[in-house]
Amino acid sequence: MARKRRDEGRAPNGAGSIYYSEADGKWHGRITVGVRDDGRPDRRHVKRKTEGEVVDALQELEQQRRAGTVRKPGKPWTVEAWLKHWVENIAAPSIRYKALEGYRTAVYRHLIPGIGAHRLDKIRPEHFEKLYTKLTKSGLKPATAHQVHRTARTALGEAEKRGHLGRNPVSLAKPPRIEEEEIEPIDSDDVKRILRAALHRRNGVRFVIALA
Repeated sequence: MARKRRDEGRAPNGAGSIYYSEADGKWHGRITVGVRDDGRPDRRHVKRKTEGEVVDALQELEQQRRAGTVRKPGKPWTVEAWLKHWVENIAAPSIRYKALEGYRTAVYRHLIPGIGAHRLDKIRPEHFEKLYTKLTKSGLKPATAHQVHRTARTALGEAEKRGHLGRNPVSLAKPPRIEEEEIEPIDSDDVKRILRAALHRRNGVRFVIALA
Protein backbone atom coordinates (compact mmCIF):
# COMPACT_ATOMS: atom_id res chain seq x y z
CA MET A 1 0.00 0.00 0.00
CA ALA A 2 1.47 3.33 -1.05
CA ARG A 3 0.15 5.32 1.89
CA LYS A 4 -1.96 5.08 4.98
CA ARG A 5 -3.97 7.83 6.60
CA ARG A 6 -4.36 8.63 10.25
CA ASP A 7 -7.35 6.80 11.70
CA GLU A 8 -9.31 10.03 11.93
CA GLY A 9 -7.90 11.37 8.64
CA ARG A 10 -7.62 14.85 10.12
CA ALA A 11 -4.96 16.92 11.81
CA PRO A 12 -5.69 18.17 15.35
CA ASN A 13 -8.39 20.86 15.53
CA GLY A 14 -9.52 20.02 12.00
CA ALA A 15 -6.54 21.85 10.50
CA GLY A 16 -6.23 19.53 7.48
CA SER A 17 -5.54 15.91 6.53
CA ILE A 18 -2.44 13.86 7.38
CA TYR A 19 -1.17 10.57 5.95
CA TYR A 20 1.98 8.46 5.91
CA SER A 21 3.46 7.47 2.55
CA GLU A 22 5.31 4.17 2.37
CA ALA A 23 6.67 5.22 -1.02
CA ASP A 24 8.99 7.84 0.47
CA GLY A 25 8.78 6.93 4.16
CA LYS A 26 7.52 10.37 5.18
CA TRP A 27 4.42 11.99 6.62
CA HIS A 28 2.36 14.29 4.42
CA GLY A 29 -0.25 16.89 5.23
CA ARG A 30 -2.71 18.95 3.19
CA ILE A 31 -4.67 22.02 4.16
CA THR A 32 -6.81 24.63 2.38
CA VAL A 33 -5.68 28.16 3.21
CA GLY A 34 -7.86 30.23 0.91
CA VAL A 35 -8.75 30.74 -2.74
CA ARG A 36 -6.36 31.20 -5.67
CA ASP A 37 -6.63 34.07 -8.15
CA ASP A 38 -8.37 31.72 -10.62
CA GLY A 39 -11.05 30.80 -8.05
CA ARG A 40 -9.74 27.34 -7.20
CA PRO A 41 -9.09 26.35 -3.56
CA ASP A 42 -5.55 27.17 -2.44
CA ARG A 43 -4.57 23.73 -1.19
CA ARG A 44 -1.11 23.46 0.42
CA HIS A 45 0.98 20.30 0.85
CA VAL A 46 3.72 19.74 3.43
CA LYS A 47 6.08 16.78 3.86
CA ARG A 48 8.12 15.96 6.98
CA LYS A 49 9.96 13.05 8.59
CA THR A 50 7.59 12.72 11.55
CA GLU A 51 3.87 13.06 12.09
CA GLY A 52 4.44 15.68 14.79
CA GLU A 53 6.40 17.88 12.39
CA VAL A 54 3.56 17.72 9.88
CA VAL A 55 1.05 18.63 12.58
CA ASP A 56 3.18 21.65 13.56
CA ALA A 57 3.53 22.75 9.92
CA LEU A 58 -0.22 22.51 9.30
CA GLN A 59 -1.02 24.40 12.48
CA GLU A 60 1.39 27.16 11.44
CA LEU A 61 -0.33 27.43 8.05
CA GLU A 62 -3.71 27.54 9.80
CA GLN A 63 -2.51 30.38 12.03
CA GLN A 64 -1.27 32.26 8.96
CA ARG A 65 -4.62 31.68 7.25
CA ARG A 66 -6.50 33.18 10.20
CA ALA A 67 -4.12 36.13 10.34
CA GLY A 68 -4.27 36.67 6.58
CA THR A 69 -0.49 36.30 6.18
CA VAL A 70 -0.23 33.19 3.98
CA ARG A 71 2.24 33.76 1.13
CA LYS A 72 0.69 33.70 -2.34
CA PRO A 73 1.21 30.47 -4.34
CA GLY A 74 3.50 30.30 -7.33
CA LYS A 75 7.13 31.19 -7.99
CA PRO A 76 8.42 33.37 -5.13
CA TRP A 77 9.40 36.97 -5.81
CA THR A 78 12.98 38.12 -5.53
CA VAL A 79 13.58 41.50 -3.92
CA GLU A 80 14.82 42.82 -7.28
CA ALA A 81 11.75 41.63 -9.19
CA TRP A 82 9.34 43.06 -6.62
CA LEU A 83 11.12 46.43 -6.39
CA LYS A 84 11.05 46.81 -10.19
CA HIS A 85 7.38 45.84 -10.34
CA TRP A 86 6.50 48.19 -7.48
CA VAL A 87 8.36 51.26 -8.73
CA GLU A 88 7.33 50.95 -12.40
CA ASN A 89 3.78 49.56 -12.14
CA ILE A 90 2.49 50.63 -8.72
CA ALA A 91 4.33 53.81 -7.76
CA ALA A 92 4.89 55.37 -11.20
CA PRO A 93 1.22 55.90 -12.17
CA SER A 94 0.26 57.42 -8.83
CA ILE A 95 3.00 59.84 -7.71
CA ARG A 96 4.68 62.98 -9.01
CA TYR A 97 7.73 62.77 -11.24
CA LYS A 98 10.16 64.20 -8.68
CA ALA A 99 9.10 61.69 -6.02
CA LEU A 100 9.29 58.88 -8.57
CA GLU A 101 12.85 59.83 -9.49
CA GLY A 102 13.79 59.61 -5.81
CA TYR A 103 12.26 56.15 -5.59
CA ARG A 104 14.00 55.01 -8.77
CA THR A 105 17.37 56.23 -7.53
CA ALA A 106 16.97 54.32 -4.27
CA VAL A 107 15.76 51.20 -6.07
CA TYR A 108 18.17 50.97 -9.00
CA ARG A 109 21.28 52.56 -7.50
CA HIS A 110 21.20 51.17 -3.97
CA LEU A 111 18.55 48.55 -3.14
CA ILE A 112 18.83 46.22 -6.12
CA PRO A 113 22.66 46.12 -6.19
CA GLY A 114 22.72 45.65 -2.41
CA ILE A 115 19.99 43.10 -1.64
CA GLY A 116 18.17 42.39 -4.91
CA ALA A 117 19.19 38.73 -5.13
CA HIS A 118 17.38 37.73 -1.92
CA ARG A 119 13.98 36.08 -2.00
CA LEU A 120 11.34 38.57 -0.97
CA ASP A 121 9.83 36.28 1.66
CA LYS A 122 13.28 35.51 3.13
CA ILE A 123 14.62 39.06 3.51
CA ARG A 124 15.29 40.14 7.10
CA PRO A 125 15.73 43.47 8.94
CA GLU A 126 19.44 42.71 9.33
CA HIS A 127 19.93 42.68 5.56
CA PHE A 128 18.71 46.26 5.38
CA GLU A 129 20.77 47.39 8.37
CA LYS A 130 23.93 45.97 6.79
CA LEU A 131 23.06 47.78 3.56
CA TYR A 132 22.61 51.11 5.38
CA THR A 133 25.98 50.66 7.11
CA LYS A 134 27.64 49.84 3.78
CA LEU A 135 26.16 52.95 2.17
CA THR A 136 27.36 55.29 4.91
CA LYS A 137 30.82 53.69 5.01
CA SER A 138 31.11 54.26 1.26
CA GLY A 139 30.86 58.00 1.90
CA LEU A 140 27.15 58.61 1.38
CA LYS A 141 25.33 60.81 3.87
CA PRO A 142 23.03 59.21 6.47
CA ALA A 143 20.19 61.14 4.84
CA THR A 144 20.71 59.08 1.68
CA ALA A 145 20.48 55.86 3.69
CA HIS A 146 17.26 57.21 5.21
CA GLN A 147 15.84 57.79 1.73
CA VAL A 148 16.72 54.20 0.83
CA HIS A 149 15.08 53.03 4.06
CA ARG A 150 11.86 54.97 3.39
CA THR A 151 11.68 53.66 -0.17
CA ALA A 152 12.18 50.05 0.93
CA ARG A 153 9.63 50.43 3.71
CA THR A 154 7.01 51.71 1.26
CA ALA A 155 7.76 49.09 -1.39
CA LEU A 156 7.72 46.12 0.98
CA GLY A 157 4.73 47.55 2.80
CA GLU A 158 2.81 47.17 -0.44
CA ALA A 159 4.07 43.58 -0.75
CA GLU A 160 2.77 42.90 2.76
CA LYS A 161 -0.67 44.31 1.91
CA ARG A 162 -0.88 42.05 -1.14
CA GLY A 163 0.04 38.90 0.75
CA HIS A 164 3.55 38.43 -0.65
CA LEU A 165 5.05 39.01 2.80
CA GLY A 166 3.91 37.94 6.25
CA ARG A 167 5.41 41.07 7.81
CA ASN A 168 7.36 44.03 6.49
CA PRO A 169 10.97 43.53 7.70
CA VAL A 170 11.93 47.13 6.92
CA SER A 171 9.58 48.35 9.66
CA LEU A 172 11.90 46.60 12.14
CA ALA A 173 15.20 47.74 10.58
CA LYS A 174 17.05 50.65 12.21
CA PRO A 175 18.34 53.31 9.80
CA PRO A 176 21.45 55.31 10.73
CA ARG A 177 21.07 58.36 12.90
CA ILE A 178 20.97 61.74 11.19
CA GLU A 179 22.98 64.33 13.07
CA GLU A 180 21.20 67.66 13.36
CA GLU A 181 23.26 70.58 12.14
CA GLU A 182 23.81 73.23 14.78
CA ILE A 183 22.39 76.58 13.70
CA GLU A 184 24.27 79.70 14.74
CA PRO A 185 21.90 82.22 16.37
CA ILE A 186 21.71 85.74 14.95
CA ASP A 187 23.38 88.28 17.22
CA SER A 188 21.74 91.58 18.21
CA ASP A 189 23.76 93.71 15.76
CA ASP A 190 22.64 91.55 12.84
CA VAL A 191 19.02 91.82 14.00
CA LYS A 192 19.26 95.63 14.06
CA ARG A 193 20.71 95.76 10.55
CA ILE A 194 17.96 93.50 9.20
CA LEU A 195 15.25 95.62 10.83
CA ARG A 196 16.69 98.84 9.43
CA ALA A 197 16.81 97.34 5.95
CA ALA A 198 13.27 96.02 6.31
CA LEU A 199 11.92 99.54 6.96
CA HIS A 200 12.86 100.51 3.40
CA ARG A 201 11.21 97.53 1.72
CA ARG A 202 7.57 97.33 0.68
CA ASN A 203 7.22 93.81 2.10
CA GLY A 204 9.56 94.38 5.03
CA VAL A 205 6.90 93.51 7.63
CA ARG A 206 7.39 89.79 7.00
CA PHE A 207 11.06 90.06 7.96
CA VAL A 208 10.09 91.74 11.22
CA ILE A 209 7.58 88.97 11.94
CA ALA A 210 10.16 86.28 11.14
CA LEU A 211 12.56 87.74 13.71
CA ALA A 212 9.91 88.05 16.41
